Amino acid sequence: MIIYPKVLFVTNKDDLAIDYLIYKFKDRDTDYIRLNSEDIVNVSVNYDLESINLKYDNNLYDLSNLKSVYFRRAPTIFPNAIEYNDTPFINTERKNFLEGLYCSLNVKWINSLFSTYKAERKIYQLATAKRVGFSVPKTIVSNNPSEITSFIEEHGNCIIKPICHGLQVTREGAFSIYTSETKNMKLLDKDLLFECPAFIQKKINNYRDIRATVVGREIFAVEIETDEELKIDWRKPELEKKYKIHNLPDSIKKLMFKLHEELDLIYSAFDFILTPDGEYFFLETNPAGEWVWLERELNLPISNAIINELLC
Repeated sequence: MIIYPKVLFVTNKDDLAIDYLIYKFKDRDTDYIRLNSEDIVNVSVNYDLESINLKYDNNLYDLSNLKSVYFRRAPTIFPNAIEYNDTPFINTERKNFLEGLYCSLNVKWINSLFSTYKAERKIYQLATAKRVGFSVPKTIVSNNPSEITSFIEEHGNCIIKPICHGLQVTREGAFSIYTSETKNMKLLDKDLLFECPAFIQKKINNYRDIRATVVGREIFAVEIETDEELKIDWRKPELEKKYKIHNLPDSIKKLMFKLHEELDLIYSAFDFILTPDGEYFFLETNPAGEWVWLERELNLPISNAIINELLC
């Protein structure tokens, strides 16, 4: 049987958000295909620069009628090559093949592959957010301890955060590095450069954390209240959290849509700090940010918005 899917889900096997979305999607009576990067050895792929045909799970998929793609996870997780020493080369070939294949699709993307890659660069998105008009915390990114110390002395309480995603994998396991306050900076050896630049920002007086999920022209904003006195990073799993729907001012919504235009995004998850004075400070936006837990907590129709965006 030949299947002509209208929607492609690009992800990997451990993506629970896609599991949830596909469960919702099945009610729409629309053919789809999910491609996990780990399944590269289980999919027969034929691409002749005009048509793409896949044989997968005993079905033949013809992508000629494909209308949209939901890009969740980059094609980076693969099984080892048969000859283990060939794995780095084989995985690079796999990654570049899949990226090239996906980019060749003339379809609607949520979000496009390389727009996602580019928007995930925190320094770039922060500079872009400032340029379009958001209030952003005073920031320095430097590997020079003297410059960092001077910045902290000038601005007082500061925080340090990862430049990337903050996941550290060691022999002992995987660990998350969260945003935290800078401490004992006077003990730094100012004659040695850091091994990598550090991302330092002035700490903003925090009344509430705001997570705002954008899908096309819809925004689902939520206040997040935690039991952490200093309110440094609400994502820490040990913190108790309360959620409440939040009404964003129109001025902030306009800036969010403007930033999406600049970053070429349809979906992303914004993080703001709302100060006691009512000012919104942009922290970051994640073009592949999680959303399922908020839908479940507050019965927000985020999944319906994503599905509607894919099918429109």
